[in-house]
Amino acid sequence: MRLAIINGEFKDKISIFDRGLAYGDGFFETTAWRSIKGKKDCRVEFWNRHLKRIKQTCQFLNIKISNFSQLEKDKKKILTKAHNIGMIEGVLKIIITRGEGGRGYKYEKNMKPNIMFIVSNKPEYPPDFYSNGVKIKISKSPITINNSLAGFKHLNRLDSVLARSEWEDHDVFDSMFLDNYNNIIEGTMSNLFFIKENVLYTPSINICGIKGIMREVVIDKCCEFFDEIKICKSSKDFFLKADSIFLTNSLIKILPVKQVESKKFVIDQRVLKIIKKFDDLKFLELK
Repeated sequence: MRLAIINGEFKDKISIFDRGLAYGDGFFETTAWRSIKGKKDCRVEFWNRHLKRIKQTCQFLNIKISNFSQLEKDKKKILTKAHNIGMIEGVLKIIITRGEGGRGYKYEKNMKPNIMFIVSNKPEYPPDFYSNGVKIKISKSPITINNSLAGFKHLNRLDSVLARSEWEDHDVFDSMFLDNYNNIIEGTMSNLFFIKENVLYTPSINICGIKGIMREVVIDKCCEFFDEIKICKSSKDFFLKADSIFLTNSLIKILPVKQVESKKFVIDQRVLKIIKKFDDLKFLELK
């Protein structure tokens, strides 16, 4: 099941002259949504955090949205339609491009951006993933370094496309990127955390990678379980000496890792407690 709104209208086609298609000139957000107790009151998890990042990315890319309240209206419009056709939860993806333009990289001032909302079914993950963990691998493809773009969810995702093409094994959930200095950065679709001696580590996202919303949530709201949370450079060797590992993104939330390549890891009980926190609707900052 999929629904789409483009610039406030229900449709699913866009011009071939859109700069997002031609140059990857834009960005996206992936969010999870749900209806509250079966009512038409449909809300997005951590919406204010996503909206804040949308505004920050627009400012960085100089994409001019005159009225951000329109995003709220489009969100309500498409989620109400989704609920009316029987959906009670799902994925809401937001894509914003600079808009339609002519040839050449230089863009015109005051271009009208194209704003797309797409609703689709929520992926189903086996309960075993959350209790026993998943397998991951190390990518053969390095991640592209660009410190000016680091942190943003821009539309240039060829790193992940190429890395994801490296495996067909259904037992492997994701692949971890290394930078040119052999530091672990992130997965093709996830951020990562690892525990070592009661300290929670996550790689710094200063020269490449995405600062995911769920990464932010863990840093902000899960410090009670650890002596310290460190955001720092993490070499591959240091990462592989971890006591326990977990992945994050807006759809999986928190996913423990049981194996990296051939090395096995234990599932720390604190990771299971963090997973449990997401059962609390107040924790999800629904709006």
